[in-house]
Amino acid sequence: MKTSKLLALFTVAAAISFNAQAADRVGDFNLIDDTGKAHQLSKYAFNKAVVIVSQQAGCTANQENIARYKQLRTNFDHRGVSFLMMNSSVADERDDIRAEEAVWNYDFPIMDDDAQLVADALGIDKAGQVVVVDPVRMNVLYRGPMPAQWARHELGTVLEAILADGADSRQMETVNVDFETAEGCALEFPMRDRYQAEAPDYETEVAPILIERCVGCHVEGGIGPFAMNSHMMIQGWSPMIKEVLMTKRMPPMQVDPSVRTWINAGNMPVEERQILVHWINAGSPRN
Repeated sequence: MKTSKLLALFTVAAAISFNAQAADRVGDFNLIDDTGKAHQLSKYAFNKAVVIVSQQAGCTANQENIARYKQLRTNFDHRGVSFLMMNSSVADERDDIRAEEAVWNYDFPIMDDDAQLVADALGIDKAGQVVVVDPVRMNVLYRGPMPAQWARHELGTVLEAILADGADSRQMETVNVDFETAEGCALEFPMRDRYQAEAPDYETEVAPILIERCVGCHVEGGIGPFAMNSHMMIQGWSPMIKEVLMTKRMPPMQVDPSVRTWINAGNMPVEERQILVHWINAGSPRN
């Protein structure tokens, strides 16, 4: 069957059998996994899709689906699909992630989304959720459960569609499949909920972080590419600021603190990253 017909059938099926909408987008990001390895979404661009499974210590949906995760990987990893897990639980530290892996042997890299910013960007709201992303165009193509039989499910349909010859995710839609949260799989997002209700205050919350972490380089004549000398300037550069925060390019000299502590490390505390990104998401207001 020609690709155009396959994509047309996929679009019709989406409209009839499940909730579909215009493709969601996600920005680039970089997270450290349980072994200390970094994973940046854009660096998976050699693949046609990345499957990310939301994980939490004690989530029964994760534990009961281990064999299905591995079967899905076996069927698709040789066809240009990468598989990752991501822990976005406020209750789990890196040691908890490692302990869960040691007991259950997921055999997947488990990224630590300690600030919950990637989960928020991907639209993840519970552990056990599976997300399929096109790492080139950064389109979210599927968001839903891990089915008992993926070949007869929307998840299989999405993967086959993106792997078809000549497939273009710009012609596809995000497929959202609702499901009930299993025991131990509910995720809480306290900082997101707080700042959705009221954006961080620029003067008392945002500016002090920028002064402490950024202004040393971002001054007139400094080595930073622009000077953080006004709200208007910072607001104009906000998309770039968010990108370098999400990919951990800035502040410079970020070292995984679970491996070693450096005196001059540029690691930004979780709460500060959350304040800045949620402020930018709110439109970088002056208040």
